[in-house]
Amino acid sequence: MALSREKRKQLAHALAGVIILLKAFDKAEHGHMILGSLLGIIGVTIILLTIYHHRLAQYIKSFDALVFLAEAVVLGIVSGLYFHDGKTGLPYAYALASVAYLTAAILFFRRTKPDDHLEADPNP
Repeated sequence: MALSREKRKQLAHALAGVIILLKAFDKAEHGHMILGSLLGIIGVTIILLTIYHHRLAQYIKSFDALVFLAEAVVLGIVSGLYFHDGKTGLPYAYALASVAYLTAAILFFRRTKPDDHLEADPNP
């Protein structure tokens, strides 16, 4: 059974949140409590944004693009942290994921249509 486009987007957001939470736990275990806490807050926020996606998308234009952009930045930071820790393979996987999320953000941003209320009034 194939997943719908909407389910794939939600799965991508949820996976990013879980990955960030895993890195947060890793940093906290190694004594980097501030960075671990910050990554934990970001991971939980992304998961909550995934859960309340439909409600928030009604009020925020380009919601998917903004979430993908935020996830791209955070995954890029995680990639940099892995490079800093001396890892050899994981940083490249996270960098690739960051580029993929950035590409998704650009594609979703291009697909959004301008709101009707932003158009010029034909009868001034």
